[in-house]
Amino acid sequence: MSPRRRNIRKITTSPDKIEREKQFPRVTLRKDYTPKVHPQGNKARTFNRTPREPLATTPPQPINFVRGEITRGHNDICFVVGGGPSLTGFDFSQLNGYDVIAVNKAVEYVHNPKYFITCDYTYFNKATLPLERVNQKVQYSYFVANMTHPYMEYKNGFVADTRNNLVYSNLYKYHGVIESTETLGFGSTLSEFCNGSNSGHCGIQLALLAGYKKIYLLGFDLNTSEQTHFHQSYAQKHQDSFKKRVSGYADTLLTSLSQYKGSQEIINLSASSILVSSPHIKTQSFSDVMVEQGGSNAVEVVRDDSLNDLMVVGYYTVNTPYEEEAQNLLRSLNKLGLNHDILGVNSLGNWQANTRFKAGFMLDMLIKWPNHRLLYVDCDAVVHSSPDLFKDYHCDIAVRWQDFRWRQNECLSGTIYMENNERTKRICEMWRDINIEEGNQSTRMEQWNLDTVIQKMKDEDPKFRYKNLPPEYTMIFDSMRGMYPNIVPVIEHFQASRRFRNDVNEK
Repeated sequence: MSPRRRNIRKITTSPDKIEREKQFPRVTLRKDYTPKVHPQGNKARTFNRTPREPLATTPPQPINFVRGEITRGHNDICFVVGGGPSLTGFDFSQLNGYDVIAVNKAVEYVHNPKYFITCDYTYFNKATLPLERVNQKVQYSYFVANMTHPYMEYKNGFVADTRNNLVYSNLYKYHGVIESTETLGFGSTLSEFCNGSNSGHCGIQLALLAGYKKIYLLGFDLNTSEQTHFHQSYAQKHQDSFKKRVSGYADTLLTSLSQYKGSQEIINLSASSILVSSPHIKTQSFSDVMVEQGGSNAVEVVRDDSLNDLMVVGYYTVNTPYEEEAQNLLRSLNKLGLNHDILGVNSLGNWQANTRFKAGFMLDMLIKWPNHRLLYVDCDAVVHSSPDLFKDYHCDIAVRWQDFRWRQNECLSGTIYMENNERTKRICEMWRDINIEEGNQSTRMEQWNLDTVIQKMKDEDPKFRYKNLPPEYTMIFDSMRGMYPNIVPVIEHFQASRRFRNDVNEK
């Protein structure tokens, strides 16, 4: 041992003694709110155990009630888009350039709607896009306050549902709130706004008050078929609730149409709608309307061995660290000029639920982009270079199966390629159903369920085609970089869940 090491003395001190001898200066605020420090030598710190008063909450924002006229564009026609299953596979880009009133979930599919309307305050509990993102997408967002029920009241400037003491505290976020005290019919003034107890009815009433001469209804099916909506985003309990109410919605609308005496035309465009049997409304086909307007709804899908028909899709949970991660992905996609639809969604309560949302999300994207192939990428990834592999690529689905030290033949769902066809929709449906059946408390990974579904499709359908993606298209930044040191990643995943998984769990 060196002389220098021998001169080092080991010092041991009781933790209690260290705590007692710490110096904690006392700080007070002068009347001018500047701090004044009072050194206290080696006195022990004392704590005030008196409970604090609760922090003042943010003052409620005033509700912007719509009192004047409804603003409309220069067009004489508009489309009111509901959620009926007749819109399954519909190419919503055909509505570009027209004034559109998007009802509830339709706002996520119509590319540039003029209006968004709902009378369901709980809608954003089941929506994908939060209201803040909806407001960025539309010119006007309207909430219809249905005050026809005795349990609906105004309390301290808020709309409130007294049945369950639910206060509608976020109505100030809408561009406007329409007060409605009438259910049946269609009013000729804003004070006579009729709600039909249904958001679709509100959409028609809005179009009438805006003064459109021809109002075309898309997705107003209003029947009790097995499929309730064209999208697959609503939970089973919401679908069951809709089935119980839809007959009432239909009766109210049919009665309202029979009483309508105005000169504006309301035209149904759904051949499977209950409205077809009504003598009080005309039914046309969408293609006929396009011909009348001098356009065409015939869209020819041409595979030109490019990436023009490839849509990169993904989602991230808003108000979490994943939102910042997604900006890196968006920057990389914009730099490469790739088609993309990356959405911010509300958290479903925990990380497991948010990842299992992927199956239903992919099904919705297949419906939303019927003329595009899909490339799903996790929001914590970066696309380094053009994914040219997919320029001439033919299979139903492709993912990466990877051997790790801890697990063999692991199915990785961070990058997923899908053709847009009935097989891939079937895959998403089965994948979603397994996730729902297991529940969000399951310890199983959603990608294991995807693997199960792919194996099932292999056994059921001899024409089913799948491929194993090369590692550079699902490159995990650390573990796979070490396995493939000479491969340059095209899509690199940074596994943000290792850092942020607990940040999205509701406490």
